[in-house]
Amino acid sequence: MSCAECYTGHTRPGVPGGIEVEIHGIKAYVAGSQPAENVPEALIVIISDAFGWKTNNIRLLADSYARRTACRVYVPDFMNG
Repeated sequence: MSCAECYTGHTRPGVPGGIEVEIHGIKAYVAGSQPAENVPEALIVIISDAFGWKTNNIRLLADSYARRTACRVYVPDFMNG
């Protein structure tokens, strides 16, 4: 069951630390080590919900995964905006 805040549009406070890039014509948010810095052993792809890839919550989640796992995390815009 979803929390009550999901229905009210609650967003988590904080500023996402990743960047927006375009990969093979698809926009994506990337958290974690950037390509110029180093190559992680693995990556994580998060497919966003109906609220989209630009919401603060999904980006902060990607930042959290990147920090906790040392993986690069991608949130692609599969819904084309």
